[in-house]
Amino acid sequence: MKRRFVRAFSVLTATVALGAMAACGPSDLVGKEKLAPVKEGMTFQEVDAILGKGPLDPMQPGDSLRLHNGFRTQVFLLQGKRYTVLWYRDTPGSIEDEITRNTETPLLFDGNQVIAKGWSDFDTKAEELHIPNPFRSKERLDSIAKSQIAR
Repeated sequence: MKRRFVRAFSVLTATVALGAMAACGPSDLVGKEKLAPVKEGMTFQEVDAILGKGPLDPMQPGDSLRLHNGFRTQVFLLQGKRYTVLWYRDTPGSIEDEITRNTETPLLFDGNQVIAKGWSDFDTKAEELHIPNPFRSKERLDSIAKSQIAR
């Protein structure tokens, strides 16, 4: 009797969870509740205070150079300007995981200020600035290699 109840409860819970996720529909922002206060023009420090600690930990000593407070980062130097992409994610993983629209949301900084939040803004700005876009890349390359082929 207990087993049947547990199974029925598990199936019901899974069905409700899947229905709730489907009702939400696709989103441009992973973690949109946490990212809601982030606005264009905010400084890196202001965004850092909102986001808190991310779910990624360095697996190897060199990984810490590609992480900021538990979030993956990429830095691009283009035409004398510094652009930083902070990849927000709310699920645990590895820095070696592929960047996907389902797991990360890009925050693009021009120097110290937010200029794009979410994939639609990032797609537009990345194309305009010639910043490599991992979603549009045909093959996944390391962030250092991508920054070297940027114009």
